Amino acid sequence: MNWIKAMIVICILGTSMMYADEAKAVYDVTSGDSAKIEKHMIKSIKNVYKHYKGQNKEVKTIVVISGDAYKYFIRDLSDSPYAKDKSATEIQPKFISALKELNDRYNVTFKMCSAGMKARGIKQETIYKFVHADAIKNVYLIDAQNDGYAYIPVH
Repeated sequence: MNWIKAMIVICILGTSMMYADEAKAVYDVTSGDSAKIEKHMIKSIKNVYKHYKGQNKEVKTIVVISGDAYKYFIRDLSDSPYAKDKSATEIQPKFISALKELNDRYNVTFKMCSAGMKARGIKQETIYKFVHADAIKNVYLIDAQNDGYAYIPVH
């Protein structure tokens, strides 16, 4: 009987040690303010990544996109509700390189709320290829938080 208790303790400790070597965050991005997105999402993700990589931890990051933030994740603004949004068209060249870097170098997963896309008339083919849009915001957030991701709002 003691060996069963010992095996249970070993399994619990082994599992907790497995998860201790990673840091997970889900950014809930709804802001339409490009300065806020740059500071509280782009720079934050890079700083968090560097911090945990310095501790030899794996870093997993998800960005969930909804609200006024859609315009920053659309490849073809001319075929979107943001075609005449001067701030979006001006910042787009800067943001595409930053978002691509987050995806490629920092392994960030981008997920866009499909319900909001539909409501705004945003077509799947107009968003960046690295942005997934197969569920609604709440599903993404619930799944991430149930998987142990820390919630970070960017509103």
